[in-house]
Amino acid sequence: MKLFPALLLSLYPILVAFPASALELSIAFASDRPPYCFRKDNLDQGIEIDLLRLIMAQAGHTIKIVTIPKIRLIKAVREKEVDAAATVQDNKDSKLYFSDPYLEFQNVAISKSIHKIQLNGFQDLKQVSFIIWQDGWRNLGPEFEATYHPDANGIFPKNYNQAFNQFSQNKMFWADRVQVIIIDKTIFEHYKRQLASEFDTSVALTYHDLIKTKTAYGVVFNDANLRLQFNDGLKKIRANANYQKIIDSYK
Repeated sequence: MKLFPALLLSLYPILVAFPASALELSIAFASDRPPYCFRKDNLDQGIEIDLLRLIMAQAGHTIKIVTIPKIRLIKAVREKEVDAAATVQDNKDSKLYFSDPYLEFQNVAISKSIHKIQLNGFQDLKQVSFIIWQDGWRNLGPEFEATYHPDANGIFPKNYNQAFNQFSQNKMFWADRVQVIIIDKTIFEHYKRQLASEFDTSVALTYHDLIKTKTAYGVVFNDANLRLQFNDGLKKIRANANYQKIIDSYK
């Protein structure tokens, strides 16, 4: 894997002087989601971080990274604890400014083949215990949300489990604490390699065709002009192929 500083310097010219409007933006990221967002060798790294750095640099801005639980991302922007939060979905809050989508996750439902689980739709999940990311019930469309949202007391259906972070989510699956894991395929493959020394991750797996489309995420800002700058910067790095260079550098 290429480290961020070397990669980023190869993607755009060194700026001799930032414009007068240049800012250091505090941007919140959900922690522990390699290869999208993680900390290694005392450096904040990952696809999300590298993309945000490069996109906002198009307008002369630098970013200060703040890692918080996923469930607090939008709240932190709303309460002006940070300038923006990465990898969120538009919740139609009229006081916030949601960007164009900049990342798509291919979420999959996975079980160990030995269990011979058959899942033909979301309703079949009622027959198994499964684990998803924090607040995941909001992210897979209206049918999933209607079935697995918490009740008035904040209690979820008994077979629904959500993990504080995706390291714990993967450990729960490999330790057979749940029968099915719902997760982005790239994140799953990363932890599958990482946990191979602790669990037998070579066992046969079944990938269930439940989630037909990718899940798109954007960035939420508390300033409309920053959103415009982000959208413009995103278009630029997609057009010049630097967007894909960052994605490919983590494969």
